[in-house]
Amino acid sequence: MKRSREFLKRRLEVLKARPISAADGPGFLYPFFETDYMVKVGTTGVVRSDMPCPNSHRAEAIAHILLEMRCLDRPKRVCLTCGKRHREKFTVQRNATGDFETRSTRSS
Repeated sequence: MKRSREFLKRRLEVLKARPISAADGPGFLYPFFETDYMVKVGTTGVVRSDMPCPNSHRAEAIAHILLEMRCLDRPKRVCLTCGKRHREKFTVQRNATGDFETRSTRSS
C-alpha cells in the first residue's frame, strides 16, 4: 500500500533538511529486479560497479521515497529469512519498449 504523494513530498523535504548522520557512511546503491515488475533498491558496503555514494543510507531512503512516488504499488511482504513484514520492494510496469512505466508516465 502506497502512502499519499503529499505525505511523501513532506517526508522527502524533512529527510533532505536533516543533518547527515555520523553513522551514514560510504557504500553502493544497487537495484535488484526480482521479476519484470518487482524492483528493490538497497545499499551494500561491498565494492560493486553500481552507484557509489558517500552517504549510502540517506541515498537509499531518498531513492525509496522517489520510487514510491512513481511506482504502482509498494506492498508489504513477509520475509522468508526473518518472518517480518517489509516494504522494500516496488511494483512497476514495463511498457511496450521494455522501459519501466510509472504512475506519472502512464496516460490516464
